[in-house]
Amino acid sequence: MQCRTERCLARQSKGVRAALVAVVLATPGIVAGQLPQGRSEMLRRAYDAFEAADYKLAEQRFLQILSVDPDNGRVQNDLASALLRQERFEEAVEAFQEAARLVPEVKEVQRNIGQAYFNWGRYAQAEATLSAYMQAHPADAVAQKVLALSHMLQGENEEAIALFEDLRAKGNQDLGLLYSLSSAYLQAGDSARAQGILSDLFRLHPDSPELHVLLAQALERAGEHSRALKSLDRSIELRPNIPLANFHKGRILLRTGNAVEAESALSQEIEGNTGHAESYYYRGVSRVQLNRIVEGEIDLRRSIELDVAYPPAYYQLGKLLCDSGRPQEALPFLEKSISLQPDHTETHYLLGRTLLRLGRRDEAREYLNVVRKVQEKGRQELEEELTPRKESEF
Repeated sequence: MQCRTERCLARQSKGVRAALVAVVLATPGIVAGQLPQGRSEMLRRAYDAFEAADYKLAEQRFLQILSVDPDNGRVQNDLASALLRQERFEEAVEAFQEAARLVPEVKEVQRNIGQAYFNWGRYAQAEATLSAYMQAHPADAVAQKVLALSHMLQGENEEAIALFEDLRAKGNQDLGLLYSLSSAYLQAGDSARAQGILSDLFRLHPDSPELHVLLAQALERAGEHSRALKSLDRSIELRPNIPLANFHKGRILLRTGNAVEAESALSQEIEGNTGHAESYYYRGVSRVQLNRIVEGEIDLRRSIELDVAYPPAYYQLGKLLCDSGRPQEALPFLEKSISLQPDHTETHYLLGRTLLRLGRRDEAREYLNVVRKVQEKGRQELEEELTPRKESEF
Protein backbone atom coordinates (compact mmCIF):
# COMPACT_ATOMS: atom_id res chain seq x y z
CA MET A 1 0.00 0.00 0.00
CA GLN A 2 1.40 3.39 -0.97
CA CYS A 3 2.04 5.75 1.90
CA ARG A 4 0.48 9.18 1.45
CA THR A 5 -0.27 10.45 4.96
CA GLU A 6 1.90 13.27 6.29
CA ARG A 7 3.19 11.23 9.23
CA CYS A 8 3.88 8.16 7.10
CA LEU A 9 5.78 10.23 4.54
CA ALA A 10 7.77 11.82 7.33
CA ARG A 11 8.70 8.36 8.58
CA GLN A 12 9.74 7.22 5.09
CA SER A 13 11.77 10.35 4.43
CA LYS A 14 13.58 10.33 7.74
CA GLY A 15 16.27 7.88 6.69
CA VAL A 16 16.76 9.54 3.34
CA ARG A 17 17.01 12.99 4.86
CA ALA A 18 19.47 11.81 7.51
CA ALA A 19 21.84 10.53 4.83
CA LEU A 20 21.53 13.36 2.31
CA VAL A 21 24.39 15.75 1.87
CA ALA A 22 23.41 18.90 3.78
CA VAL A 23 21.57 21.55 1.81
CA VAL A 24 23.41 24.87 1.72
CA LEU A 25 21.88 27.16 4.31
CA ALA A 26 21.11 30.77 3.62
CA THR A 27 24.25 32.77 4.35
CA PRO A 28 24.73 36.29 5.60
CA GLY A 29 25.72 38.97 3.16
CA ILE A 30 23.69 37.53 0.29
CA VAL A 31 21.97 40.86 -0.03
CA ALA A 32 24.57 42.92 1.82
CA GLY A 33 25.13 46.46 0.62
CA GLN A 34 26.66 49.65 1.91
CA LEU A 35 25.60 50.64 5.40
CA PRO A 36 25.53 54.25 6.56
CA GLN A 37 28.91 55.60 7.68
CA GLY A 38 29.88 54.47 11.19
CA ARG A 39 28.01 51.19 11.09
CA SER A 40 30.29 49.17 8.80
CA GLU A 41 32.53 48.24 11.75
CA MET A 42 29.51 46.89 13.67
CA LEU A 43 28.56 44.80 10.67
CA ARG A 44 32.11 43.50 10.25
CA ARG A 45 32.11 42.32 13.87
CA ALA A 46 28.78 40.60 13.32
CA TYR A 47 30.16 38.78 10.25
CA ASP A 48 33.30 37.80 12.16
CA ALA A 49 31.13 36.13 14.79
CA PHE A 50 29.10 34.34 12.12
CA GLU A 51 32.19 33.04 10.33
CA ALA A 52 33.52 31.79 13.68
CA ALA A 53 30.26 29.80 14.03
CA ASP A 54 29.27 31.86 17.07
CA TYR A 55 25.76 32.38 15.76
CA LYS A 56 24.34 33.59 19.04
CA LEU A 57 26.90 36.41 19.18
CA ALA A 58 26.27 37.21 15.51
CA GLU A 59 22.54 37.40 16.28
CA GLN A 60 23.18 39.83 19.13
CA ARG A 61 25.34 42.05 16.92
CA PHE A 62 22.83 42.07 14.07
CA LEU A 63 20.15 43.04 16.59
CA GLN A 64 22.35 45.90 17.80
CA ILE A 65 22.52 47.27 14.27
CA LEU A 66 18.78 46.88 13.78
CA SER A 67 18.08 48.71 17.03
CA VAL A 68 19.41 51.89 15.42
CA ASP A 69 18.51 51.02 11.82
CA PRO A 70 15.29 48.95 12.02
CA ASP A 71 14.44 49.25 8.31
CA ASN A 72 17.68 47.69 7.09
CA GLY A 73 16.43 44.68 5.15
CA ARG A 74 19.91 43.40 4.39
CA VAL A 75 20.83 43.12 8.06
CA GLN A 76 17.40 41.63 8.77
CA ASN A 77 18.24 38.89 6.23
CA ASP A 78 21.55 38.26 7.94
CA LEU A 79 19.87 38.07 11.35
CA ALA A 80 17.54 35.43 9.91
CA SER A 81 20.56 33.47 8.68
CA ALA A 82 22.02 33.45 12.20
CA LEU A 83 18.70 32.23 13.61
CA LEU A 84 18.53 29.51 10.97
CA ARG A 85 21.99 28.25 11.91
CA GLN A 86 20.76 27.93 15.49
CA GLU A 87 17.83 25.83 14.22
CA ARG A 88 15.34 28.41 15.45
CA PHE A 89 13.31 27.84 12.32
CA GLU A 90 10.09 29.69 13.08
CA GLU A 91 11.96 32.82 14.13
CA ALA A 92 14.19 32.54 11.06
CA VAL A 93 11.21 32.37 8.71
CA GLU A 94 9.63 35.40 10.37
CA ALA A 95 12.91 37.33 10.10
CA PHE A 96 13.33 36.42 6.43
CA GLN A 97 9.74 37.46 5.74
CA GLU A 98 10.43 40.82 7.37
CA ALA A 99 13.54 41.18 5.20
CA ALA A 100 11.45 40.43 2.11
CA ARG A 101 9.03 43.18 3.14
CA LEU A 102 11.86 45.68 3.64
CA VAL A 103 13.75 44.86 0.42
CA PRO A 104 11.12 43.42 -1.99
CA GLU A 105 13.41 44.13 -4.93
CA VAL A 106 15.90 41.50 -3.67
CA LYS A 107 14.20 38.29 -4.76
CA GLU A 108 16.90 36.02 -3.29
CA VAL A 109 15.31 36.56 0.12
CA GLN A 110 12.40 34.46 -1.10
CA ARG A 111 14.84 31.63 -1.76
CA ASN A 112 16.11 31.99 1.80
CA ILE A 113 12.54 31.66 3.09
CA GLY A 114 12.15 28.46 1.08
CA GLN A 115 15.41 27.08 2.45
CA ALA A 116 14.32 27.93 5.99
CA TYR A 117 11.03 26.09 5.50
CA PHE A 118 12.95 23.11 4.11
CA ASN A 119 15.34 22.89 7.03
CA TRP A 120 12.35 23.27 9.38
CA GLY A 121 10.80 20.20 7.77
CA ARG A 122 7.90 22.18 6.28
CA TYR A 123 8.32 20.72 2.80
CA ALA A 124 4.97 21.79 1.34
CA GLN A 125 5.65 25.41 2.30
CA ALA A 126 9.20 25.16 0.99
CA GLU A 127 7.86 23.80 -2.30
CA ALA A 128 5.29 26.59 -2.69
CA THR A 129 7.80 29.33 -1.86
CA LEU A 130 10.55 27.99 -4.10
CA SER A 131 8.20 27.25 -7.01
CA ALA A 132 7.07 30.88 -6.98
CA TYR A 133 10.66 32.11 -6.68
CA MET A 134 11.88 29.97 -9.60
CA GLN A 135 9.28 31.40 -11.95
CA ALA A 136 11.33 34.61 -11.84
CA HIS A 137 14.73 32.90 -11.38
CA PRO A 138 14.66 29.64 -13.40
CA ALA A 139 18.47 29.44 -13.54
CA ASP A 140 18.97 29.28 -9.74
CA ALA A 141 20.45 25.80 -9.30
CA VAL A 142 20.48 25.94 -5.49
CA ALA A 143 16.78 26.75 -5.34
CA GLN A 144 16.01 24.02 -7.88
CA LYS A 145 17.89 21.43 -5.82
CA VAL A 146 16.05 22.36 -2.61
CA LEU A 147 12.74 22.35 -4.51
CA ALA A 148 13.51 18.86 -5.82
CA LEU A 149 14.33 17.67 -2.30
CA SER A 150 11.07 19.16 -1.03
CA HIS A 151 9.17 17.13 -3.62
CA MET A 152 11.09 13.96 -2.78
CA LEU A 153 10.54 14.24 0.96
CA GLN A 154 6.80 14.53 0.33
CA GLY A 155 6.83 11.33 -1.72
CA GLU A 156 6.52 13.25 -5.02
CA ASN A 157 9.35 11.33 -6.65
CA GLU A 158 8.48 11.94 -10.30
CA GLU A 159 8.58 15.71 -9.81
CA ALA A 160 11.84 15.42 -7.88
CA ILE A 161 13.47 13.23 -10.52
CA ALA A 162 12.51 15.64 -13.31
CA LEU A 163 14.17 18.55 -11.47
CA PHE A 164 17.27 16.55 -10.53
CA GLU A 165 17.68 15.21 -14.07
CA ASP A 166 17.32 18.74 -15.46
CA LEU A 167 20.19 19.90 -13.24
CA ARG A 168 22.21 16.86 -14.27
CA ALA A 169 21.61 17.61 -17.97
CA LYS A 170 22.93 21.13 -17.38
CA GLY A 171 26.24 19.68 -16.21
CA ASN A 172 25.67 19.56 -12.46
CA GLN A 173 27.40 16.37 -11.30
CA ASP A 174 28.08 17.15 -7.64
CA LEU A 175 27.89 14.38 -5.05
CA GLY A 176 24.85 15.81 -3.27
CA LEU A 177 22.80 16.04 -6.46
CA LEU A 178 23.59 12.52 -7.68
CA TYR A 179 23.07 11.06 -4.22
CA SER A 180 19.67 12.75 -4.01
CA LEU A 181 18.73 11.60 -7.51
CA SER A 182 19.58 8.00 -6.68
CA SER A 183 17.51 8.32 -3.50
CA ALA A 184 14.54 9.58 -5.52
CA TYR A 185 14.81 6.68 -7.99
CA LEU A 186 15.06 4.27 -5.07
CA GLN A 187 11.95 5.68 -3.39
CA ALA A 188 10.14 5.50 -6.74
CA GLY A 189 10.93 1.79 -6.89
CA ASP A 190 13.42 2.05 -9.77
CA SER A 191 16.35 0.26 -8.14
CA ALA A 192 18.09 -0.34 -11.50
CA ARG A 193 18.49 3.40 -12.20
CA ALA A 194 19.44 4.01 -8.58
CA GLN A 195 22.19 1.39 -8.83
CA GLY A 196 23.43 2.88 -12.09
CA ILE A 197 23.87 6.32 -10.56
CA LEU A 198 25.47 4.84 -7.45
CA SER A 199 27.97 2.93 -9.59
CA ASP A 200 29.07 6.25 -11.12
CA LEU A 201 29.34 7.78 -7.66
CA PHE A 202 31.42 4.90 -6.30
CA ARG A 203 34.02 5.49 -8.99
CA LEU A 204 34.49 8.98 -7.54
CA HIS A 205 33.87 8.17 -3.86
CA PRO A 206 34.71 4.49 -3.27
CA ASP A 207 34.82 4.83 0.52
CA SER A 208 31.63 6.79 1.18
CA PRO A 209 29.66 5.00 3.92
CA GLU A 210 26.47 6.85 2.95
CA LEU A 211 26.71 5.50 -0.59
CA HIS A 212 27.16 1.97 0.71
CA VAL A 213 23.95 2.30 2.76
CA LEU A 214 22.02 3.66 -0.21
CA LEU A 215 23.38 0.96 -2.52
CA ALA A 216 22.32 -1.67 0.02
CA GLN A 217 18.76 -0.35 -0.08
CA ALA A 218 18.72 -0.60 -3.88
CA LEU A 219 20.13 -4.13 -3.74
CA GLU A 220 17.62 -5.14 -1.08
CA ARG A 221 14.74 -3.96 -3.26
CA ALA A 222 16.19 -5.96 -6.14
CA GLY A 223 16.30 -9.07 -3.94
CA GLU A 224 20.11 -9.21 -3.88
CA HIS A 225 20.37 -9.72 -0.13
CA SER A 226 23.94 -11.09 0.01
CA ARG A 227 25.35 -8.09 -1.87
CA ALA A 228 23.24 -5.73 0.24
CA LEU A 229 24.64 -7.19 3.46
CA LYS A 230 28.21 -6.85 2.15
CA SER A 231 27.57 -3.21 1.30
CA LEU A 232 26.14 -2.55 4.77
CA ASP A 233 29.06 -4.29 6.48
CA ARG A 234 31.42 -2.09 4.49
CA SER A 235 29.54 1.06 5.50
CA ILE A 236 29.73 0.04 9.18
CA GLU A 237 33.45 -0.74 8.80
CA LEU A 238 34.01 2.75 7.40
CA ARG A 239 31.84 4.45 10.03
CA PRO A 240 30.58 2.23 12.89
CA ASN A 241 27.89 4.67 14.00
CA ILE A 242 26.46 5.53 10.57
CA PRO A 243 22.68 5.96 10.88
CA LEU A 244 20.38 3.17 9.62
CA ALA A 245 23.09 0.78 8.42
CA ASN A 246 22.43 -1.69 11.23
CA PHE A 247 18.69 -1.15 10.79
CA HIS A 248 18.79 -2.24 7.14
CA LYS A 249 21.19 -5.07 8.02
CA GLY A 250 18.88 -6.32 10.77
CA ARG A 251 15.82 -6.12 8.54
CA ILE A 252 17.50 -8.13 5.76
CA LEU A 253 18.77 -10.74 8.22
CA LEU A 254 15.28 -11.11 9.68
CA ARG A 255 13.70 -11.48 6.25
CA THR A 256 16.24 -14.14 5.30
CA GLY A 257 15.58 -16.19 8.44
CA ASN A 258 18.44 -15.16 10.74
CA ALA A 259 16.60 -13.78 13.75
CA VAL A 260 19.60 -14.07 16.11
CA GLU A 261 21.93 -11.85 14.08
CA ALA A 262 19.01 -9.59 13.15
CA GLU A 263 18.26 -8.93 16.82
CA SER A 264 21.92 -8.11 17.44
CA ALA A 265 22.17 -5.66 14.52
CA LEU A 266 18.92 -3.92 15.46
CA SER A 267 20.08 -3.59 19.06
CA GLN A 268 23.22 -1.84 17.80
CA GLU A 269 21.08 0.54 15.72
CA ILE A 270 18.85 1.36 18.68
CA GLU A 271 21.88 2.03 20.88
CA GLY A 272 22.78 5.04 18.73
CA ASN A 273 19.35 5.80 17.28
CA THR A 274 16.94 5.56 20.20
CA GLY A 275 14.06 7.32 18.47
CA HIS A 276 13.80 5.08 15.40
CA ALA A 277 10.41 3.34 15.59
CA GLU A 278 11.03 0.78 12.85
CA SER A 279 14.18 -0.53 14.55
CA TYR A 280 12.11 -1.33 17.64
CA TYR A 281 9.46 -2.92 15.44
CA TYR A 282 11.83 -5.28 13.65
CA ARG A 283 13.70 -6.09 16.84
CA GLY A 284 10.37 -6.88 18.46
CA VAL A 285 9.50 -9.24 15.61
CA SER A 286 12.91 -10.92 15.83
CA ARG A 287 12.54 -11.39 19.60
CA VAL A 288 9.11 -12.94 19.16
CA GLN A 289 10.60 -15.36 16.63
CA LEU A 290 13.27 -16.21 19.22
CA ASN A 291 10.45 -16.88 21.74
CA ARG A 292 11.45 -13.87 23.84
CA ILE A 293 7.83 -12.82 24.02
CA VAL A 294 7.98 -10.30 26.87
CA GLU A 295 10.89 -8.40 25.30
CA GLY A 296 9.19 -8.54 21.91
CA GLU A 297 6.01 -7.03 23.33
CA ILE A 298 8.01 -4.23 24.98
CA ASP A 299 9.69 -3.38 21.67
CA LEU A 300 6.43 -3.39 19.70
CA ARG A 301 4.80 -1.10 22.26
CA ARG A 302 7.82 1.21 22.10
CA SER A 303 7.57 1.31 18.29
CA ILE A 304 3.95 2.48 18.59
CA GLU A 305 4.90 5.12 21.16
CA LEU A 306 7.47 6.55 18.75
CA ASP A 307 5.23 6.40 15.67
CA VAL A 308 1.50 6.21 16.33
CA ALA A 309 0.75 5.80 12.61
CA TYR A 310 2.84 2.72 11.84
CA PRO A 311 0.36 -0.07 10.94
CA PRO A 312 2.67 -3.13 11.09
CA ALA A 313 3.45 -2.52 14.76
CA TYR A 314 -0.26 -2.53 15.66
CA TYR A 315 -0.83 -5.72 13.67
CA GLN A 316 2.14 -7.59 15.14
CA LEU A 317 1.32 -6.51 18.70
CA GLY A 318 -2.30 -7.54 18.21
CA LYS A 319 -1.16 -10.90 16.84
CA LEU A 320 1.24 -11.43 19.75
CA LEU A 321 -1.48 -10.65 22.30
CA CYS A 322 -4.01 -12.86 20.54
CA ASP A 323 -1.53 -15.76 20.30
CA SER A 324 -0.77 -15.27 24.01
CA GLY A 325 -4.44 -15.80 24.91
CA ARG A 326 -5.21 -12.11 25.46
CA PRO A 327 -7.80 -11.38 22.73
CA GLN A 328 -9.43 -8.53 24.65
CA GLU A 329 -6.10 -6.69 24.83
CA ALA A 330 -5.38 -7.49 21.17
CA LEU A 331 -8.63 -6.02 19.88
CA PRO A 332 -7.86 -2.25 20.03
CA PHE A 333 -4.47 -2.75 18.34
CA LEU A 334 -6.01 -4.74 15.50
CA GLU A 335 -8.78 -2.16 15.09
CA LYS A 336 -6.18 0.59 14.90
CA SER A 337 -4.20 -1.42 12.36
CA ILE A 338 -7.25 -1.85 10.12
CA SER A 339 -8.04 1.87 10.33
CA LEU A 340 -4.52 2.67 9.08
CA GLN A 341 -4.40 0.00 6.36
CA PRO A 342 -7.98 -1.01 5.48
CA ASP A 343 -6.83 -3.25 2.59
CA HIS A 344 -4.60 -5.48 4.74
CA THR A 345 -6.25 -8.90 4.42
CA GLU A 346 -4.27 -10.51 7.25
CA THR A 347 -5.56 -7.92 9.71
CA HIS A 348 -9.16 -8.55 8.61
CA TYR A 349 -8.66 -12.27 9.17
CA LEU A 350 -6.99 -11.90 12.57
CA LEU A 351 -9.56 -9.35 13.70
CA GLY A 352 -12.36 -11.71 12.69
CA ARG A 353 -10.75 -14.60 14.59
CA THR A 354 -10.23 -12.40 17.65
CA LEU A 355 -13.87 -11.32 17.67
CA LEU A 356 -14.94 -14.96 17.37
CA ARG A 357 -12.89 -15.82 20.44
CA LEU A 358 -14.65 -13.00 22.26
CA GLY A 359 -18.07 -14.38 21.24
CA ARG A 360 -18.90 -11.46 18.93
CA ARG A 361 -19.85 -13.59 15.94
CA ASP A 362 -21.82 -11.04 13.90
CA GLU A 363 -18.96 -8.53 13.97
CA ALA A 364 -16.45 -11.29 13.21
CA ARG A 365 -18.44 -12.35 10.16
CA GLU A 366 -18.03 -8.86 8.59
CA TYR A 367 -14.25 -9.06 8.71
CA LEU A 368 -14.06 -12.70 7.62
CA ASN A 369 -16.35 -11.92 4.67
CA VAL A 370 -13.80 -9.39 3.46
CA VAL A 371 -11.15 -12.13 3.49
CA ARG A 372 -13.49 -14.50 1.67
CA LYS A 373 -14.19 -11.94 -1.07
CA VAL A 374 -10.48 -11.31 -1.57
CA GLN A 375 -9.81 -15.04 -1.80
CA GLU A 376 -12.68 -15.55 -4.27
CA LYS A 377 -11.47 -12.68 -6.42
CA GLY A 378 -7.95 -14.08 -6.47
CA ARG A 379 -9.19 -17.55 -7.37
CA GLN A 380 -11.36 -16.15 -10.17
CA GLU A 381 -8.45 -14.17 -11.62
CA LEU A 382 -6.23 -17.25 -11.48
CA GLU A 383 -8.85 -19.41 -13.21
CA GLU A 384 -9.28 -16.80 -15.95
CA GLU A 385 -5.54 -16.71 -16.47
CA LEU A 386 -5.29 -20.50 -16.67
CA THR A 387 -8.37 -21.03 -18.87
CA PRO A 388 -7.28 -21.50 -22.53
CA ARG A 389 -8.55 -18.71 -24.77
CA LYS A 390 -10.50 -19.42 -27.92
CA GLU A 391 -8.54 -19.02 -31.12
CA SER A 392 -10.75 -16.07 -32.17
CA GLU A 393 -9.58 -14.14 -29.09
CA PHE A 394 -5.99 -13.95 -30.33
